[in-house]
Amino acid sequence: MFSTNVKFIEKKMVSKQLVSTLLFDLINEDDDDLSSQTAILNSYNITLSCIRLMKNRVRIPRVLNYADCVVSSYSPEVFRKRFRINPTTFNRLVEELRGYTRDFRSITLEKQVLIFIKYISSQMTLQAIADIFGVCEFSVFEIVRDLSDVICQKLLPKYITWPSRNQIPRTVQKFKEKKGFPGVLGAIDGTHIPIRAPREFHENYINRKSFHSINLQGICDSNMHFLDVFCGWPGSVHDSRVFKNSPIHGIIENNTEEMFPGNTHLLGDSAYGLTTWLMTPFKDYGNLNSNQKRYNFVHSSTRMMIEHAFGALKGRFRRLKYIDMLDLNKAVKVSLSCCVLHELCVLQNDDMNEYIEEGVREMEEINNFFEVHNPSDTAESKRRIIVDNLSI
Repeated sequence: MFSTNVKFIEKKMVSKQLVSTLLFDLINEDDDDLSSQTAILNSYNITLSCIRLMKNRVRIPRVLNYADCVVSSYSPEVFRKRFRINPTTFNRLVEELRGYTRDFRSITLEKQVLIFIKYISSQMTLQAIADIFGVCEFSVFEIVRDLSDVICQKLLPKYITWPSRNQIPRTVQKFKEKKGFPGVLGAIDGTHIPIRAPREFHENYINRKSFHSINLQGICDSNMHFLDVFCGWPGSVHDSRVFKNSPIHGIIENNTEEMFPGNTHLLGDSAYGLTTWLMTPFKDYGNLNSNQKRYNFVHSSTRMMIEHAFGALKGRFRRLKYIDMLDLNKAVKVSLSCCVLHELCVLQNDDMNEYIEEGVREMEEINNFFEVHNPSDTAESKRRIIVDNLSI
């Protein structure tokens, strides 16, 4: 009967892997802790008696009280090595999530957050994380899904925001202090998050380096704070097209003066088109004069902040090196959740330097071709004025 029921639900449910994981975990759960999963399986004619029958055959030993007894005894340095964030950052995240997460059987919020942090900061499998924390694999799956949902819904709009009109002068001044480039409000770029091949239209997600990925677009300030993030477009799509289809582009087009007061602008590489609010480098065909070369150098040195931000993000949260999820929406939410945690780390002065080097070292230039764009005379004139000012 049990094998017949397994075959039945494998035909009904989307993921055979999820079915087998769910059944395997139920077999190893306590009888008092089966309600949420058995409710799912009952709808597919999998009965609790079948599960209890199998429970007598397999029992997986797990680590007990790791979160309560072992982690609580870690020094701040050891905690950071194990979870790649400081205890103060962890505590702030717990408080930010309190009241938003659902009751998760006997797993405390603190333990849920530890599990989530371990997942995004490593490439450990769900099974390995489950064994460490003494829970079932399906619980880890649910925790990652639920917390990434909550972080994207509740915390992302709170922490990743465009600077207010009062904040913009200070933001511009901080950028100018780097290399002298005037009027910079933020730096924009895209990076690729390697993913498992999707079930549908997988060829669209193959980038120029021949692996499956999704695009993560970011705009940051001089302190590596993300001002805007956008994620999910297939890896084959050029950065410029991703930007033009992102919500922030539409907002800028409709509210340019409000978004960029005082003739301010973003810095972007040659993948983007030159506009009055987005300064790009000169294309170097070997015919640039000394002033234009200096402009390109100062532009690149200033724009490097977004590369550092992505480096810190991908160096700290190793899950972004490869997200093994069939559901693309979940992969996008995990990526965006990492961006939110990056913001918390910046706010808590959680050291970035070691992660920047690790992340930048592994980042690849993928869609490295120029945007074909005919800039307006106004945009060209603005760039020439900046060139002249930088050459003085």
